[in-house]
Amino acid sequence: MKRLYSLTIFLFFTITYSFAYQASQLRVFGKITDKNTKEAIVGASISWNKGREGVVADVNGEFSFSIEKGSYELIISAVGKKTIKKKVKIDQSLVLNFQMKDDVQQLSEVTVRSSGDVSSLKSASMGIERLSIKSIKQIPPMMGEVDVIKSIITLPGISSVGEGSGGINVRGGSVGQNLVLLDGAPIFFTSHLFGFFSVFNQDVIDNVTLYKASVPAQYGGRISSVLSVETQNPIKDSLTVSGGVGLISSRLTLQSPIVKDKLGLLISARSTYSDWLLKVANNAQLNNSSASFYDLNSKITWRMGDKSKLSLSAYQGADEFAFSSDTTYRYGNLSSTLSYQYEFNNVFNISSLISYSNNFSNVYGNYSNQDFLLEIGSENMAGKLVVGVDLDKQYFELGLEFNKYQLNPGDLRPTNNESIISNVNLQTDNGQEWGFFIEDNFEFNKLKFIAGLRYSLFQKTGPFTSFIFEEGNTRSINTILREDLYKDGEIVISYGGFEPRFSMNYEIDNVQSLKLGYQRTRQYMHLIANNAAIVPTDVYRLSNSNIKPQIGDQISLGYFRNFNDKLFQSSFEVYYKTVQNSIDYKDGANLLLNNYIETELINGLGNSYGAEVSISKSSGDLSGRLSYTYSRSFFQSKGIYENEIINNGEAYPTYFDKPHDLTSILTYVLSDKWSLSANFTYSTGRPVSIPISRYEVGEIAIAEFSERNQYRIPDYHRLDLSLNFDSPNNNKKIQSSWTIGLYNVYGRKNPFSVFFRDQNGAPPQAYRLAILGIPFPSVTYNFKF
Repeated sequence: MKRLYSLTIFLFFTITYSFAYQASQLRVFGKITDKNTKEAIVGASISWNKGREGVVADVNGEFSFSIEKGSYELIISAVGKKTIKKKVKIDQSLVLNFQMKDDVQQLSEVTVRSSGDVSSLKSASMGIERLSIKSIKQIPPMMGEVDVIKSIITLPGISSVGEGSGGINVRGGSVGQNLVLLDGAPIFFTSHLFGFFSVFNQDVIDNVTLYKASVPAQYGGRISSVLSVETQNPIKDSLTVSGGVGLISSRLTLQSPIVKDKLGLLISARSTYSDWLLKVANNAQLNNSSASFYDLNSKITWRMGDKSKLSLSAYQGADEFAFSSDTTYRYGNLSSTLSYQYEFNNVFNISSLISYSNNFSNVYGNYSNQDFLLEIGSENMAGKLVVGVDLDKQYFELGLEFNKYQLNPGDLRPTNNESIISNVNLQTDNGQEWGFFIEDNFEFNKLKFIAGLRYSLFQKTGPFTSFIFEEGNTRSINTILREDLYKDGEIVISYGGFEPRFSMNYEIDNVQSLKLGYQRTRQYMHLIANNAAIVPTDVYRLSNSNIKPQIGDQISLGYFRNFNDKLFQSSFEVYYKTVQNSIDYKDGANLLLNNYIETELINGLGNSYGAEVSISKSSGDLSGRLSYTYSRSFFQSKGIYENEIINNGEAYPTYFDKPHDLTSILTYVLSDKWSLSANFTYSTGRPVSIPISRYEVGEIAIAEFSERNQYRIPDYHRLDLSLNFDSPNNNKKIQSSWTIGLYNVYGRKNPFSVFFRDQNGAPPQAYRLAILGIPFPSVTYNFKF
């Protein structure tokens, strides 16, 4: 009874104090928008008490906080915007709305960080990077164009397999484990021209957000990362024309109001004329080759009042290249998104979208009697509904998502009557995925939490032929026991499970904090490719009875600190990740046009771990960032049969295991018009398997290879420079600039791969394949009026 009495007294005083404390608090809420576009500024920060306390605006630009009565100086800041300082006297609950202007003096802005100092220290999120297009433009360009993907690769924990490759590897994951969204629609081919350009046109991009940890519960389907790219709001006060002319490509963008402050239109085009590069090369095969790409972006936005907005955006882009004149590759993306947002009041809001994407790849063969067309592609139709609830010191999100997949893993047919090529038609891969999610952002004293839960349900649907293999034997064509046929729409198999996400921030003081995070993700779509880089003939397959979903678990810990009154920002993060049902391939696997793809796959356990260190300086004549990543990525086969066991069952490095990665980006402001930027990068060479001996069977020479990925190509390092000049112009409505760049300054022949040639009985001789082993200059003229 004494314990019960004591507990009752304790609870009474605790509740009484809580109500008394809340009664002394006043609530302040409002919205932060762009002065010109009236668009919400995501991640803008509002702070007080000299930055010791603050909050961050949500995805709708809204904020709310509780504060005691008194006079305060509020500081509102955001990347690429002029800081606002406003003195206010708070003696009652009130609404404060702020409109921010662009910061035209952006030469010193090079930092890539979450969303300002308050966010990096005080937000519970970790492993999140937000890039403004203005900061991206400070990185030395390749071939005259600033590039979203190349900028992301400079971030800690992000890498690629080499020069001339598309896609990114995030914390030891493969390129097929990243979800890339353009205005909410998935994009599979993210690069143009062998990886030297990204599909994202700098003139239409508004902001870029990369989640490598703390992935919000509303995102699912991939186990490594989510890259969300959003285009600009086309609602402008007047017609805006921007673009650029370079040695390799040109672009033009028009943004125009249709109804002032209510309806706006954006149209953008980009194309290349790179064939002249191949013509001047000292290589006969390249002289007869060609390469080109184009992009088309469009968007129309209707502000239907102060509380609702409707947007329709579309993208189309494609690459085409041919080696000599016998084979032509054409691949690209087509996507469209219709989104609607409505704000009921200061508490409730709703956002929804429907999207369609088509990622296609065609290979045309033009031989004497072997003319053919190979078609590979994937279609994705999706819908999402998110409801937000904004309470005092708490923000809820809940909703649902639906994806319908239709994949074409390969369709080969002759293109004329003389061709000896036979028809090969693989069965279409159909499936659907449901996602139900809820997430809560809340805080308690110095602790801030984000707790999310997602439940995903995947259904493989017909028409489909499922192969049932003999028990006790390895999977092969010869061990197929029977074939089960499923009708159109019939469910073949279902997979599902919960995907919890959790992150926490403990504020040590106003300049340092500790963060802890955990997430589980499930992936039902798999990139089937045994090459290190993305190529047009790669295919995606859905999970079925023989291909299980990949399940990723990641735990991460971070320490964040600011120095010298926030002049320097630093972070240190460590992580450990495991992937169940990870996929690798048998030796000599045949993946193209293989109707029995399950017989070539090996399931196993993937794991990766690493540490990421970053320090940046965001103001002053000299600004920049230095980051270092130590990362390891391994795969261990779990097969029970001899041809399913790789490296004697021991863990071995994956193709994208690169232990050391160092990147430095510096910008020095020479004057109001001139600035100089430099980028240096170094990374360990990726793993390869090499021939270690040879033997002959009759007259046939056979190479014996090492265990998988036990050797490495030479290390990669490169220096880039760029000189930026803003042309003087008395007319403020016209802006122009010149960018002169030099890529690979000292002409390092960085190897993309190593191949071996037979030496007439002698051991095979190794040769390195360098994509661009010379200094490459570029000049681009940019304009906007």
